[in-house]
Amino acid sequence: MLTKLVIALALCALTGFSVEAQETELQRIADALDVSTTKTFQFTANGTSFQLGQNTSPAAAWPRQFVKSLTRVYDFTAGAMRDQWVRMAGQTQTVGPERQAVYVVSGDHAWRVEGKDMVPRLFEAPELAHEIVISPHGLVRAAFANNASVTKKTIEGREMTIISFIDRGKHKVVAYANDQNAIERVESSYGHPVVGDIKVVTYYGPYREFAGVKFPTKILQYQDDKPTLDLTLTAVRANPPVDIQVPAHVISDPVPVKSEKVADGVWYITGVSAYSVLIEMKDYLIVVEAPHGERRSLAVMAEVKKLVPNKPIKYLVNTHHHFDHSSGVRAYAAEGITIVTHESNRPYFERAALNSWNLAPDRLAKSKKKPVFQTMGDNMVLTDGARSVELYQIVGDPHHDGLVMAYLRKEKLLIEADAFNPGPAGAEPPKVPSPAAVNLEANVRRLNIDVDRIVPIHERIAPYSELLAAIGKKPPAK
Repeated sequence: MLTKLVIALALCALTGFSVEAQETELQRIADALDVSTTKTFQFTANGTSFQLGQNTSPAAAWPRQFVKSLTRVYDFTAGAMRDQWVRMAGQTQTVGPERQAVYVVSGDHAWRVEGKDMVPRLFEAPELAHEIVISPHGLVRAAFANNASVTKKTIEGREMTIISFIDRGKHKVVAYANDQNAIERVESSYGHPVVGDIKVVTYYGPYREFAGVKFPTKILQYQDDKPTLDLTLTAVRANPPVDIQVPAHVISDPVPVKSEKVADGVWYITGVSAYSVLIEMKDYLIVVEAPHGERRSLAVMAEVKKLVPNKPIKYLVNTHHHFDHSSGVRAYAAEGITIVTHESNRPYFERAALNSWNLAPDRLAKSKKKPVFQTMGDNMVLTDGARSVELYQIVGDPHHDGLVMAYLRKEKLLIEADAFNPGPAGAEPPKVPSPAAVNLEANVRRLNIDVDRIVPIHERIAPYSELLAAIGKKPPAK
């Protein structure tokens, strides 16, 4: 008992906890979880996940994935977490192939492990860091560190302990623990680059002993009022060895930007996928796509200024609302740049603009400007009399109902997102054609446009013949 008390007091000192009596409500919850002795934690689960911000329209549910396994590891002292997923798409008529993904966060840095590559994903850090704060152990630690309000209340005939705090100004948390000192429900929010203060509701329970470690057997979660997790835990482990080191380049260059000339007045702005495209008009500029958050957009705008220093950006073309593609839109809106998007996306972006932005206020929120939108249906043309940028909806796309592509007729360039992602150069075409790629080719024929090269928002520039090969077609004879 003396050892436990000494460790608990040391935890208080290290994290700024108030030194509370051992028998306070919060301390009893901490004792039930062995928070004072748990520095790292791991659980393994299976079930279902739903991809936040990847729905086929802003009104649809997040797309479902079957989780064969999730291994989540926390390092509470370092504020770090690693997720290792094995998932299969669950929205298609047949279950998709297994896909592995590793997401990591440490402090304000986030990255994905893709083979041997550590790919910066700075804009995902708030969401991943929030999972640490609202985990049972992380929540209690943060409650002590932030001098949480702890009250009692009878809810539906049950006496509950309510724990309320704001962690570092970034995470707002209200947690409910039952009379067994088990956290059952967490209502929380964090600052999201698209949505603003996004609401999260997480349910834990029932609890049981896993080899002497008490932890919930189920985790259910909702974000922005839609399901995101439905997990059944199969194993837990307290204090496993954890070594999460932030890669040096993720620290030094979290939003890398490179550019290459595609044609006269057209540049491909890459660095980390997803990408942007710059189009020079007679008196102004057009940027297609604003992915990966405000800092990435600011870096792209700085690169644009180097490439074409004497012309302003007049339009940002947003291909669709998916969060990896739209999380930098607001940075352009803050500069007074008109956002061109499909009409189905505008209400969602406007609702987000009206949301609170207290937990991670961006430049647009601080400026108090209203974003300016110009929407399109099936098509729109942006022209200055010398060059025209033709915008078309990719009708029937299975990825998004309002997906927009851009076509430069003179250069025969097609700029598109997520409809066709070219594989490595020289790779064999897929044995089963992607429905999105098949649909893209059908739209090219529908519109009777002549395409020489595809400039995708993901992967690499490719000849149009690669799209045809990927769907089992041969180029037409010329």
